[in-house]
Amino acid sequence: MQILTPEPVWIDNNQSLEHYCQQWSELDAIALDTEFIRTDTFYPLPGLIQVGTGTEIFLIDPLTIDQWQPLAALFDNNGVIKVLHACSEDLEVFKLLTNTVPRPLFDTQLAAAFANLGFSLSYQKLLNQLLNIDVPKDETRSDWRQRPLTDAQVNYASLDVAHLLDVYKTLDQQLPASTKKAWLEDECLAITLNVLPNDPDNAWQDVKKAWQLNPQQLGVLKALCAFRETESRSLDVPRNRVIPKGSLWPLAKFQPKTPGELHRIPDMRSNIVRQHGEQMVTAIKAGSQIPDHERPEKLPPPLPKAARDWGKRIKTILTQLADELDLPLELLIPGKLTTPILRNWLNTGHFALPDTLTGWRRDIIGTPLIKRLHQLSESDH
Repeated sequence: MQILTPEPVWIDNNQSLEHYCQQWSELDAIALDTEFIRTDTFYPLPGLIQVGTGTEIFLIDPLTIDQWQPLAALFDNNGVIKVLHACSEDLEVFKLLTNTVPRPLFDTQLAAAFANLGFSLSYQKLLNQLLNIDVPKDETRSDWRQRPLTDAQVNYASLDVAHLLDVYKTLDQQLPASTKKAWLEDECLAITLNVLPNDPDNAWQDVKKAWQLNPQQLGVLKALCAFRETESRSLDVPRNRVIPKGSLWPLAKFQPKTPGELHRIPDMRSNIVRQHGEQMVTAIKAGSQIPDHERPEKLPPPLPKAARDWGKRIKTILTQLADELDLPLELLIPGKLTTPILRNWLNTGHFALPDTLTGWRRDIIGTPLIKRLHQLSESDH
């Protein structure tokens, strides 16, 4: 079923934004979405903000508005629920513009997962599944900062919020009030607490094969990744424009001493050497001279076969728990959190939950998981 949307109201000046934000602050809930470009920048470039009230659609032009306090106040208004779908990048846009994020938040993609309709469902699929509405998705990659926007762009952007409140109401009714709804609220709050921080000093931990490096080389890797993170933000360019991802490990391993030697590094491009070569060499030198006691500890190697076998058992237990809880398996415990459980078993012979597993997951998923692992371990003996 194809649904026609009402003609959107354009908000393209500070006075109009303030006027409508006051109106929206009287509502129980509003639908929100953004359109942006992020091809040549570190941060998203806002192109459009969409607001839906259930009866009207508003398009806010971030190219002509420079006073965002009314929207920030609306985002901080706990009396208005903000409904978004798969909102992580939208929250970055809002944080950059208003220095805050919408709360309380209801993410319909997460809500659909808690309602066990599917994990990571697209908005198009969710609309079709719940409301039997088909919407196009052909303008996703278009230039949202061009003016005027095309009719197709305006229609696409409007459709993104036209039915979002209906989706919210339908999902809200499907979630049991005392359990899954509370878990969803915890999850949505957690998303809003971690927008755009990314400590540059921790960036090195995500580099593949870092476990093959010794502590001295890890010190270099840490310095290079911190420089890459800080410089890409400062210049507002993608990280790979400062140091290509594939060059990080070889740089830390071989530690070139001059810009000329950088050309031998895999994935390194001449224009990057020209622009950032001296700084890279400086970062390598600084990282190599970190005192022994300040260097990162050597990382553990990939898990051995015995631990991987236990990993399969964990997946089996989680699959059973997912069935019992009527939740998608992917929602239970992120894959990277099972690794600390297996590492602890390798080191101590016991299964224990990592401190990073918090909230509803710790009690509802973690505790029964550890209990069943101990039962299996005892039966093996």
